[in-house]
Amino acid sequence: MTWTDARIAQLTRLWAEGVSASGIAEAFGDVSRSAVLGKLHRLRLSGAREAPAAPRRYDGECPAVAGPLRAPPSPPALATTPPEPPRSPWREAAFAPLPGTIARPWLSREAGECAFPVGGDGEALLSCCAVVKPRSAYCPAHHAIAFPPQTPAARAADQRRLEEAADRWAA
Repeated sequence: MTWTDARIAQLTRLWAEGVSASGIAEAFGDVSRSAVLGKLHRLRLSGAREAPAAPRRYDGECPAVAGPLRAPPSPPALATTPPEPPRSPWREAAFAPLPGTIARPWLSREAGECAFPVGGDGEALLSCCAVVKPRSAYCPAHHAIAFPPQTPAARAADQRRLEEAADRWAA
C-alpha cells in the first residue's frame, strides 16, 4: 500500500469530516487503522479536529484510488502436519542406546543409571540406563554430549569472573 497524493487528500477530507480512523481504514479497504493513525500523525493531523460526540463510520462508497488492493482472505487451510526436518547423523548417534545397555522407560530406571533420553516420547520415554559418571545423572558418553568441555578462553573468563566476585566480597 502506498500513500499517493490522491489517497492523502481523501484521508485528510475524511478526517476533517469526522470519520474515525477505523472508518477511514474500512473505506480504503487495504489499510489498517494503525496505518491511518500513523499517516495522520506524520501529517500532524491527529489532533487537528474536535472529537465528535461519538465516532462515526464512513457510509459512502470510496472512489477508486490508484494502488494495490488487499487480496481477499484465502479460505483456511486444512490442518496438515508440518514436514519432519531432516535427521542429523549426530542426533541419530547421540540419541541411540549405547552398546551393551538395555534402554528402559525413564521412570523405571534405578538410582545410578543414566537418565539420558535415547528413544520414545512422553510417558514412553526411554533412558540409556548405563552406569553413571560420579556426581552426574549421565554415563560418561552422554555426560560428554550434555556438557561439552569448555574452551580455554571460556575457562579463563569463568576464572576471571570468580576472582572479581571474590574481590568484591572481600572488600
